[in-house]
Amino acid sequence: MLYNIPYRTAVNLANETLLRLAEHPNIVGLKDCGADRAQSIDLLRQRPAGFRVLTGEDAQYYEALSDGADGAILLSAHVETETFASVYTHLKQGNRDAAQACWESVSELTRLLFAEPSPAPAKYWLSRTGLIDSAEVRLPMVDVSAELAARLDQEIKRRASVGGLVNAW
Repeated sequence: MLYNIPYRTAVNLANETLLRLAEHPNIVGLKDCGADRAQSIDLLRQRPAGFRVLTGEDAQYYEALSDGADGAILLSAHVETETFASVYTHLKQGNRDAAQACWESVSELTRLLFAEPSPAPAKYWLSRTGLIDSAEVRLPMVDVSAELAARLDQEIKRRASVGGLVNAW
């Protein structure tokens, strides 16, 4: 699986390069974090049969699936797994309205979980909801700020009150 994450590597893999690599029998797909929708759509149109394109852009999940991506590798899906799976299922079944409704219920959450460097906000959330034992991150990463912790706690409580979280406090 190839990863194209130019904002972390300072190098964008061009589609020409990706398409040549896709011909290799040991390369089966791509985690696309290029954040360039036009490049992603172009790759989806030109990719060889059997080459899977998964988005890695949490905030662009719905659009990527609508454009033809095969799935995703997303940090946010650790928090709202069933909702992200429902977006995928509804889109694949052709039920765009239901997919859009599911997406709207989590789209702002994706921004909240990336309001500070990843993975600290997600680890904080998972710890507060009892899914992991500790929100600790290792240096050079730092814990979430007090302000973001308060916002995350507020969203956890809101989601718990509407039945979205089982383990919240």
